Amino acid sequence: MDKIPIALYSAIDRDLTVMGAKTVAFYRSCPSPLPDFTHLDMCAYSLVHSLGKKFLPRNTDEQDLACLLKFQASNSLAGTWVDGCETSLDETLMGNFKEVIYRFFNPGGLPLVGSLDDIFLLGRCGPGASLMSAGGDFYSKMFSSRLTTTSRVLVDHYRTNVRRWPEWSNAETIRRETFGDPYIVDGSRLSFVPKNERISRAICTEPTLNMFYQLGLGTLLTRQLFHYFNIDLAKQPDRNREMARLGSLDDSLCTIDLESASDSVSLGMLRACFPRDVVSLLQILRSPVTSYNGDVIDLKMVSSMGNGFTFPLQTIIFASIVKSAYNSLGIPFIKGSQGNFGVFGDDIIVVKEARYRVLRLLALLGFRVNVDKSFFEGPFRESCGSDFFRGRDVRGIYITRLTSVQDWYAAINLVSDFSASTGIVLCNLMSCMLAHVDRTIEIPPWEDPASGIRLPLDLVKVKTLCKNTQGILYNKYENVAKKVRIRDRGPIRVNGRSVIYNPSGLLIAFLSGMALSSGLPVRQHDGKGNWKKKRLRCSKWDTLESESARKRRFDWPRWKSAVYFNLYGLK
Repeated sequence: MDKIPIALYSAIDRDLTVMGAKTVAFYRSCPSPLPDFTHLDMCAYSLVHSLGKKFLPRNTDEQDLACLLKFQASNSLAGTWVDGCETSLDETLMGNFKEVIYRFFNPGGLPLVGSLDDIFLLGRCGPGASLMSAGGDFYSKMFSSRLTTTSRVLVDHYRTNVRRWPEWSNAETIRRETFGDPYIVDGSRLSFVPKNERISRAICTEPTLNMFYQLGLGTLLTRQLFHYFNIDLAKQPDRNREMARLGSLDDSLCTIDLESASDSVSLGMLRACFPRDVVSLLQILRSPVTSYNGDVIDLKMVSSMGNGFTFPLQTIIFASIVKSAYNSLGIPFIKGSQGNFGVFGDDIIVVKEARYRVLRLLALLGFRVNVDKSFFEGPFRESCGSDFFRGRDVRGIYITRLTSVQDWYAAINLVSDFSASTGIVLCNLMSCMLAHVDRTIEIPPWEDPASGIRLPLDLVKVKTLCKNTQGILYNKYENVAKKVRIRDRGPIRVNGRSVIYNPSGLLIAFLSGMALSSGLPVRQHDGKGNWKKKRLRCSKWDTLESESARKRRFDWPRWKSAVYFNLYGLK
């Protein structure tokens, strides 16, 4: 199945008719919201356009090709970057930008990164793959695989530093006796992961040591983002959403989204605008080339998605752009929860007065604005996965797949949350979806949305109490995560591959939180897993603590009413 079932759109059509909205065909015919759209129209428009937008086809060859061409085009553009200042204002903006960047990387006049030692102490491995690694976990990569890197400097530094810790030194000795010295590779490996119905997403798999140091630098940059700009990457999405909501109310704030932002950070631009020591460090840690199907692509971009410092680096650049534009206009740069700017990756929010200078500086630095997802005027704003129309959430429903019963449960709960947020009753759509699941799997509102149908206790048909605790009993589907069991000796099997038994490496992984007493974690892909029915009990059922409720800003009464009307209609 490569498309959303037509029956779902037919059900939505009937629901919209009851609500007094226009037809699905009408909203599909609108390439963008019309000026006279009401709140109901905007919600219906979002629903119709979002439902199949991210639905993933089984065969992604066409989407992968589109992504490859886009990646190559962005890389070529990055290679043609030149300082394009044409006016004194351009020079002022660029000068301000360079000053902000310098101050960021030299707090108190001292370099942010004194040496690779500072990064090594923060080094780690992400959950994804690395070149030539036996598995995706920290232990498999660092202590049971041949280490890979693009730089002899990183090999020498790693060897020197592990000797400072006897246990790590012993773990490296065991690893080297089996797999040999670190292997010098040319660069990363390009691959694609599903994104939406039109295009895939490019990901570069980095060498192990490069990633270890990249993520160490990423942690250092993330800390400095908080100290210098007061940007906490863990909390910034919520701040951006609130600013987008306010902008949709009073038209005072603009939301800006960029096209292929991570692939547009030009190495030439960094050499022109960043301190030399920072550029040298990034060049040591980055992959200079990437390969795809035997072809080698010389990277003109600094780094791609998959690199451990890409996200904090682009956040630094865009926050510096905003600060530079504000400085040139004499606009106070207000940090914190009550601040007047928001940057999270390439999600940028600025005051309306500064939009033209921000856009100009973005262009001078080689970035392209995604005009379809940037909003400067009117009652609509979008940022960090939230859409607001005159202060109200109108985010649609995005379904990526419907191949398992868990996918249907998740979709059903998305419908309930959408109705709670927007006020649109979708009883026909709900009825159509419920036909694909076991309706007796009724779960509390705070449970995993893929594990059953979230319901308030009043609507649960069969209520059973535990005799011992008087807690409420319920059934759910639980994803039993795969774990790699570790025995006292012999090889360890990870995803069908053997990794060596390295006791010192296991100890380091355990002490660093990268391994559990029950075994090594195994990453799940595409929501797949071993789902089993389980009997549980809870002492408090009616509590709305879901991530969706927090993001979409609906309370218990709204959600309870939405679930009721979706199940039983408006009568």
